[in-house]
Amino acid sequence: MAVRAATILVSILLAFSIDAWWQERGERNAELMLLDRLTADFVEMRTTPEAVEKEHRDASEACIALLNYSAGESLPATYEVDKMVALVFLASRTFNPGAGAVAAFLNSEGAKLIRNQPLANLLLIWPGLVEELQEEEANLQKGVAERWTPFLASRANVAPCLVSFGELMAGIPGQVSQPPTRKAIVVDQAFLNLVLDRNKWQQITLRDIEPLHTAADNILRLLDIEPGR
Repeated sequence: MAVRAATILVSILLAFSIDAWWQERGERNAELMLLDRLTADFVEMRTTPEAVEKEHRDASEACIALLNYSAGESLPATYEVDKMVALVFLASRTFNPGAGAVAAFLNSEGAKLIRNQPLANLLLIWPGLVEELQEEEANLQKGVAERWTPFLASRANVAPCLVSFGELMAGIPGQVSQPPTRKAIVVDQAFLNLVLDRNKWQQITLRDIEPLHTAADNILRLLDIEPGR
C-alpha cells in the first residue's frame, strides 16, 4: 500500500514537472519571438534618433548663424541664407519611431517574458522618452504655426525659402519651381527675439534627444548579446 502511494506521488510530481517544463518551453519560445520583433524594430529605426538629432542641430546652428546679423542689416538673398531662414521660421518635424514591438511588450506579458532585466527596464522607460521628445517637438510646431511662420510671411515671400530648402517641399501645396526673388528681410529686434526663442526650444529638444539616443543604443547592445540569440 505504501509502495503504491509512493508511486502515485511520484507520478503526480512527474506530471507537474512535465507541465512546468512545457510551460517554460512555451514562455521561452514566446520570449524569443518577442526579442526577434524588438530586434527588427530597433535595427530598422537605429538611425532615426541620429537623423532627428541632426535636423534639430541644423536648426540650432541656423539660429546661431542668423544671430550674427545686427539690427538694421538686410539678410542676403542667397540659397544658404534662405535655407537657414526656412529652418528657423518654417521647419518642424514629429518623431515617430514606430516600434510596434515595444507596444506588444507593454500590452502583454512581455515584461515578464524577457529575462534580461536591464533590457526589460530600458523597454519600460522607452515610451516615456519618446513622449518627452514629442512634447518638445509639439511646442516647436506650435511656435512655427503661431509665431515664426506668420512673422516671416509678414516680412517676405516665403516661397524662395521653401524652394531653397527642398526638404520642405514634400506635401506642400502650390509648389513654385521658379519663385520670385524675395524682398530683403531686414533684421530688427523682433526678428532677433524670435530667432532666440526658436533656439531656446531647439536646445530643450536636443536635451531630450540625448537620453533617447543613449537608450536606443543600449537596447540594441543588449539585444545583440541576448543569450540564445
